[in-house]
Amino acid sequence: MERRIELEGLTNFRDLGGYRTDAGRTVKWRLMFRSDTLASLTDDDVDTVCDLGVTTACDLRYGDEREIEPSRLLGHDRVEVLALGLNARPDASFLDSLVVDMDAGDVARTYLTENYRQYPVRYADAYRTIFRRLIDGHRVVIHCTAGKDRAGTAAAMLLSALGVPRETVFEDYLLTNRYWDRGDRVPADMDPETVAHVLSAREEYLSAAFETIDRQFGGIEAYLSDHLGLDDDTKAALHDVCLD
Repeated sequence: MERRIELEGLTNFRDLGGYRTDAGRTVKWRLMFRSDTLASLTDDDVDTVCDLGVTTACDLRYGDEREIEPSRLLGHDRVEVLALGLNARPDASFLDSLVVDMDAGDVARTYLTENYRQYPVRYADAYRTIFRRLIDGHRVVIHCTAGKDRAGTAAAMLLSALGVPRETVFEDYLLTNRYWDRGDRVPADMDPETVAHVLSAREEYLSAAFETIDRQFGGIEAYLSDHLGLDDDTKAALHDVCLD
């Protein structure tokens, strides 16, 4: 199986299958996907996504992003689009909050690190919905805008819930740097250091999310069970559906 799905309008649409778990099982192919914005799907891409069997699109973007760039799957008779992102941004977007007399690269790094620290709590309801959809037999695609931060953390939580080793979780997260074509997402006046911080998947960012999980919940297993409600029976159901 190919991990990256070739599409005309997207570059970071990829399969989460094939990864080995600590228990020696394998994540099923063609069941769960992660992606950049589905607003860029072409007509042929929509057909390809449907041919993959996707029935649920989990949109983690903010309300203004969903309004400005609507998903091409909205209203589709075979795919349900779930708006799982926050309706309002929790704070000003990075590009609107740069302070001229500060080092932009450091500001970007701090901003994104803090966002990742908050993701495990901020998107807990979204993660619960993704787990439930899979248990209920849906094939899902999880996406944000770049498929990097919000979708990347959601994919990390899903793979962790399936027992995929932390090292492999990070390897999957960092694949965005290989696949995602930033295209016109790079502001013309943004310096290279800031571009590197804002538009790259960085190990330190995802590490910040896991640090919150360790500090606030006592580790990934406690987070999954106590905060996300993934008890033994629910976890067994998720594993039965998602693992070979």
